[in-house]
Amino acid sequence: MELFAIGIVVAIVAFGLWYQISKSETPSPAPVQAPTPKAPAPKVDANDNGVVSKAELNKLTKVQLFDLAEKQSLKVKKSGTKAAVVSEIWSQLRQK
Repeated sequence: MELFAIGIVVAIVAFGLWYQISKSETPSPAPVQAPTPKAPAPKVDANDNGVVSKAELNKLTKVQLFDLAEKQSLKVKKSGTKAAVVSEIWSQLRQK
């Protein structure tokens, strides 16, 4: 009787190990995401008067501000706050 109980316990443990091994050998494929298209660059001078205001710059995100600075060949510290970045870009654009 004791051997029968030990045999059942061994069978259950063996089945559990086999189940875990077979489950880990067949990983599900990762879902493939389509690449997101890059958004067009925002228009900085919204009123087309040739002057960019701080209000127009504040409408942009920090990443968009860095893109604008790169396109305009402006030097901007990336570690600064958004307000500091806006001020730097605005002052450099006024000097041009």
